[in-house]
Amino acid sequence: MRDHSSGLAREQIRAVNTRAILDAIHQEGQISRTDLAVHVGLSQAAVTDITASLVRSGLVFEAREGISGAVGRKPILLQIDYDSASVLGVKVTNSFVTSVLTNLRTDVLATHDEPLPDHQPETVLRAITLSVERLRASPGAQAPLAGAAVTLPGIVDPKSGTHVYSALLGWQDLPLSDLIEARIGVPVFVDNDVNALAAAEASFGQGRDHGSFLVVTLGRGVGLGIVLDGDVYRGPRGGAGEFGHVCIDPQGPECSCGNRGCLESYLADDALLEAARAAGLSPADPADLVRMADRGEEAATVLFTSAGQKLGLGLSQLVNIFAPTLIILGGEGMRAADHIMPAASKAIARHAFGNLADDLRLGVETWGDDAWARGAAGLAAYRYLQEVAWQLEDHGTDAAVPQPGEVRIRRR
Repeated sequence: MRDHSSGLAREQIRAVNTRAILDAIHQEGQISRTDLAVHVGLSQAAVTDITASLVRSGLVFEAREGISGAVGRKPILLQIDYDSASVLGVKVTNSFVTSVLTNLRTDVLATHDEPLPDHQPETVLRAITLSVERLRASPGAQAPLAGAAVTLPGIVDPKSGTHVYSALLGWQDLPLSDLIEARIGVPVFVDNDVNALAAAEASFGQGRDHGSFLVVTLGRGVGLGIVLDGDVYRGPRGGAGEFGHVCIDPQGPECSCGNRGCLESYLADDALLEAARAAGLSPADPADLVRMADRGEEAATVLFTSAGQKLGLGLSQLVNIFAPTLIILGGEGMRAADHIMPAASKAIARHAFGNLADDLRLGVETWGDDAWARGAAGLAAYRYLQEVAWQLEDHGTDAAVPQPGEVRIRRR
């Protein structure tokens, strides 16, 4: 049984318990108050009190009667009203901004792509603002907007919302969260794009049944999201997970970071295209290179096999460090999963220590940029549901849940 009140002041205990109850209802989909009490380790009276407040607020509703195993009244099942508010998810890439409007379950209500002619901060801020305006005016924008999450490559300090460093965008120490909030008027959380995907997988995806797991992405770069005991580990300054810059050969090709032999210098899209051209191939783009392998062109097949071996070597080191039961692989690079993963799986089995890989499951997601934006929306939805509990405590134990526009995300 988890002690949700350990180390907390008395005035915070109810807020933490409310968060635990919301998490449990979300995880189970529908659950009775009796089962909630068992799930979160609280008394029946405490669960009844907290859920009554959530039901009065409209965030949780009584969905239907459950099945009773004994004579007596059937239990009432509780469910979160995911349509009570909407959130925005924004993914910034090197060439455009992809944005989605979703409900609190990340069901997509509307999408918008805005091109980026350059990476100047003002250009990106303008593109984000225009995207938000378009989505707010879309037919799907019926529920009040609870907040937004903006994700992008590089190191982001989650406490300040400052984009600390990005080689791709050329930014450093930009107070991005404050700048966007001032323009769109709702709480904004800024995070590394892979961390956002990991948070979304923990709340809504394959990681939902795993307390700890890893997300590895391949595409324009190589990224890592780390989920430990249900929380994304970002490190003190938001820089944890730079898996792409793990060196596997100091004499290897030069990486965009300035070092040599990083995983990214072998597995990123540009690196694969360069290797393909050195092998005498002329792919127009990464997707074309995959089509060559699909047709059985030997040089393309050999290239992806080599890439799979290096990916597997890197993954085996993650297995040795974290001993995960799940690694989710995604991103645009997984378009070549059929050609990469056989070699990667063999390399993991060869280099993982002892039996650490025996219970490992490799999940593959073929995400596009819209899915990255949906991952950002999932982060915004999760943040909103978590923060509601704290603001209930701020407003008093009998207060209704604040309306989405009143919720202020605490960066802690």
